[in-house]
Amino acid sequence: MDTLKGKQIMVWTFMGNTRMYQALRDYGDRISQIGLFSFKVRATGEIYESGVSIAEGSTMRTYIRKWPHIKWLLTVANDGTNSIFKALRENTGGAQDMFLSELVRIMEKYPWCDGVDIDLEKGDDYSTAAKSTAMFRNIYNMVKSYNPAKLMNICLPGMDSINGSVGGENWCVYSDLDNYCDTASIMSYGMAWAGSAPGPVSPRSWLEGIYNYAVKVMNPDKVFLGMPAYGWNWRIHDTPENMGVTYRGTSNTYYAAQLWMTGGYNFTDDKPPQPFIPIVAYWDDYDKVPWALPHVYDYMEGRDAVSYDYPLLSGTYNRRHYLTAYGKEQKTEFGNIIVDRSGGSPDSYSGIVAVSEGMVTMGDNGSASYSFSVSSAGTYDIAVRLCFPFWDKNGIYISIDGSRKYFTESRLWWPYWRSTFWSALAEGISLSAGTHTITASVDVKGVQFYGFRVCQSFTEEPSAGSATYTLAPRKFKDVNGNMAQPDRGFKLTLEMLRRKPDSVLIWYEDFRDENPLPESYWTMLSGKWEVWREGYENRPYSQLEGSGQLAWKYSGFSDIHLRARLAFPANGSGKAGVFCGDVFCCLNYDTQRVELYKGSTLLGSYSQTISRTANADLRGNPTMYTVEMRIRGNRVRVYSGASYTLRFTATISGFSGGYAGYRSDNRTVCELMRLGDAWTYEPYERFDVRMPDSSFKSFGRISRSSAAWDEEFQVFTLTADVEESSTRSEDISMDYDFFHSDLMELSCGNNYTAEVIPKDINIWISRLFLGDADGFSILYYQDVDSLVYWANQAAYRWKLRGMCMWSLGQEDMRLWEWLPKQT
Repeated sequence: MDTLKGKQIMVWTFMGNTRMYQALRDYGDRISQIGLFSFKVRATGEIYESGVSIAEGSTMRTYIRKWPHIKWLLTVANDGTNSIFKALRENTGGAQDMFLSELVRIMEKYPWCDGVDIDLEKGDDYSTAAKSTAMFRNIYNMVKSYNPAKLMNICLPGMDSINGSVGGENWCVYSDLDNYCDTASIMSYGMAWAGSAPGPVSPRSWLEGIYNYAVKVMNPDKVFLGMPAYGWNWRIHDTPENMGVTYRGTSNTYYAAQLWMTGGYNFTDDKPPQPFIPIVAYWDDYDKVPWALPHVYDYMEGRDAVSYDYPLLSGTYNRRHYLTAYGKEQKTEFGNIIVDRSGGSPDSYSGIVAVSEGMVTMGDNGSASYSFSVSSAGTYDIAVRLCFPFWDKNGIYISIDGSRKYFTESRLWWPYWRSTFWSALAEGISLSAGTHTITASVDVKGVQFYGFRVCQSFTEEPSAGSATYTLAPRKFKDVNGNMAQPDRGFKLTLEMLRRKPDSVLIWYEDFRDENPLPESYWTMLSGKWEVWREGYENRPYSQLEGSGQLAWKYSGFSDIHLRARLAFPANGSGKAGVFCGDVFCCLNYDTQRVELYKGSTLLGSYSQTISRTANADLRGNPTMYTVEMRIRGNRVRVYSGASYTLRFTATISGFSGGYAGYRSDNRTVCELMRLGDAWTYEPYERFDVRMPDSSFKSFGRISRSSAAWDEEFQVFTLTADVEESSTRSEDISMDYDFFHSDLMELSCGNNYTAEVIPKDINIWISRLFLGDADGFSILYYQDVDSLVYWANQAAYRWKLRGMCMWSLGQEDMRLWEWLPKQT
């Protein structure tokens, strides 16, 4: 029995610090392979020595002689420089040829080495995969040709599939490289980094994705699971530019993190005025990693609000508990209601009027009248409650004492017209004491009248809700046992997730409603369609499936934005996508393209890989593809991909609009249909905060050109036929970001209130941090428990060669006592 199977350890000599040499001295018997981080490569292919010296007489040579069981590899790195990687790959000016001969030269110079370790990073996309693989093949063949006993380790980016790199390193195809290495160190550290949102450097979800995939396409006995020995401390009390840094994060070894825990560091250059405060770390039992909040005096997640109002809802993603609103609701205020009358009880009516509980629905020549009385003459507001059930049921007349007002709405995207809403019939109207009459009469059949209110005042506005938090800063005990608090005061930092704008929503259909395809809203223009459902409670996951054309029951669409997310089953073929009138934007499995048609005429295409989904995965793990088109007059933009990437633009002629919906030549499944406006966008960026010191601050709104702003609904409409991204110079991170209050002079021992007021939907209120204005942070690091856990996962779960760790001298030294001796 091989007791060391799966338990080998590889490290690199990057640090060159005292603790690195201490680990080599005391625990070299726990290490099986070392990359001597002492060589760099230029774009010419020339290798030069840089880093920890391995020359005769160097400290490193002492340990090379002491531990002959270790495989000592000469690491050659390009420091993540894309131009060097590209020159080697393309053999620009003979760079690859030079590189191969240089590798032989350094092995000849250091004949005691066991081989080489190739650390080439920042390659390019998947289109370069074949050439990148050929480069590694040439290196491997050269090493073996020079000496078959020499070993070659390759450092690979974390991938969970082909084209599955989070950092864009899609040149790397594990299965292709498997034959061209003796061992492979997967650098599965760096999901969180200096410029990212704070979090585990190697989160569980990323590791599981990488190694579940790697063991399927590589020989597991070659693979080292990569773990960080370091962590990051992200300062979150201000913006990086105000702090004079590029990124929030500062790298910390384990012992630097330990000094934060024990009060050895602070944010005022490790000297007063900020106190030195020992703190306790948390343990994330999912990601198996410790973390801490230095100089944070109160902290809470979005759901910890003492109160929040609809439409804000509590959600959970990756164990983060947030609040968000998916749509706006009308917020109304009525002052001193005098009359509150239901529409379901008219005093008289004529024509076709359907009377039901709480409302009347207008038909041919329909009219319904309601009498009411006020006891004293005065000035009043009168509000009416309506519903326009569909886009073609959008007009009604309402009069007060014979003075008539027309209510209509032609904007397809208006937020609440398909639910009940309040609108002003009269503002500041003078009513005499006695009886008055309100009459609702038909303009368009099907409009619903729910009643009215007579009051002293009426106001309404769209609202995404608000959330109120209680903050309770208390003094800490410093390293000398004295009670301590901030020297200057506090700052409140809000961790929020914003998103890039999307077309204002007309209809969102995930087929999860109890009655998924009501005939009042949908029509089957051709073929056969049905909805598959995963269960029957709590809006279960559902899929539309079938072939033909399914459309919204409205034939007046023209300038719209249509998006669908669909999958081809195991026997799938042909075209599937979205249509409006005779314009069809689709994925074509047969041609492996995104295509646009006007009738039978192909107007444009873009090649992309399209795969089928096996029957066993169709419901639980389908391979979904997104396709969409934006029609503006005679111009159509076509997009595909999870990030909605513009693929091409085409000009159409003779387009008059019509029905819109989903179309498929043969059976496909679709999990989402989204209909939006072609010109108007809804931003997902602004929120306001009423601070604990009662000040008010607005965050996140981006200025735009070529756009007209709608103050009421907080949306903007493009005034030129351009991409939305071209209207702004500011980008929006798809990661959590931080927003900061001004200095607040609060007192420890008191409780305070903060109110967060989203002005846009789809903003996540993630976390709130009340901290010392001189600095506070989020710190993640690796300790012995974390590293031992993942070393065991490498050995027993994935049955890999072992664990590799970046880098020697940064680790919790207790780790080595828990690892087996390699001799």
